[in-house]
Amino acid sequence: MNRRILLLPFLLLFFLWGCHKNNWDIDISKIQTNQQFERFEHDLFQTPADSIWSKVPFWEEKYGAFFEAYNHRIISIGGTNQLDYDERLAYFLTDPYIVEAYKEVQQVFPDLNFKSELADAFKRFHYYFPDHTIPTIYTHVSGFNQSLVIDSTYIGISLDKYLGNDSKFYGMLRTPMYLRYSMRPDKISSDVMLAVGLTEFPYEHKPDNLISQMIYHGKLQVFLDAMLPHLADTVKWGMPDSKLRWCEKNERQMWMYLIENKLLFSSDYKDIKRYIDDGPFTTTFSRESPSRTGRWLGYQIVKSYLKQHPELNLQKLMQLSDYQQVLSDSKYKP
Repeated sequence: MNRRILLLPFLLLFFLWGCHKNNWDIDISKIQTNQQFERFEHDLFQTPADSIWSKVPFWEEKYGAFFEAYNHRIISIGGTNQLDYDERLAYFLTDPYIVEAYKEVQQVFPDLNFKSELADAFKRFHYYFPDHTIPTIYTHVSGFNQSLVIDSTYIGISLDKYLGNDSKFYGMLRTPMYLRYSMRPDKISSDVMLAVGLTEFPYEHKPDNLISQMIYHGKLQVFLDAMLPHLADTVKWGMPDSKLRWCEKNERQMWMYLIENKLLFSSDYKDIKRYIDDGPFTTTFSRESPSRTGRWLGYQIVKSYLKQHPELNLQKLMQLSDYQQVLSDSKYKP
């Protein structure tokens, strides 16, 4: 009998945990988006140098605007209207470091292990924003340039920027450790959807100040929650659990520091950059703090706002741009 009594609280906790509902976990089983994934790097690196000109018409037809962006913006060799285009592309494709990077991409991504997760995210995107275009996903090797390239109809993912934070290439390139943390395969989906959020719902606020940036990025983090409801916060934020716990422990102190130093409505570029941009830590806080603490606080404000306005849907939330009103209506009190 005693044994049964002792077990009851644990069973009750398990039951309550199992009944907890994720408000963003919608049913997407019947949503069709015809999401397309194309491995451009395979087409490119399997082409012999002396066959480049013969492949150009095929690439232009199959990859369209992305192929042009790849040439001009990603690997910066210029367009196919140049007489020496084939030589420039061949030089890139035969560079020893690029060839080695492509080989590692093949090892890390024998198939696109993020494909299902990302396809589901775009189903959720279509559910909430049915009038928006579902882009084609092109994967490629960029020579460690841009992680993502996004346009109205496509998203290009540079797989060599997601080889794993212990990849030898990032050590050779002297990539800072705080950036390497997010250069791993499981970060791709959240990076893509964040790029979608930034593109589809751009920052619009005058005058520009810290609190507006905080709340705007807080909205984007809620957008990520809705698109990727099962993804760990450490992945979505791109920081280890110890950094998130530091934010939770020091939430009130951070907020009071911004108030007491009259920083919330500061339009100074350095103030905004200090609390919004990436870095090893937030310079006005301890070295144990993460960067982007302003975004984290903005996320807490937006969540508080949603608690005060349970009728608000994601579409209307993403349209909000009166951030001072959001702050006031959120009744945020850490």
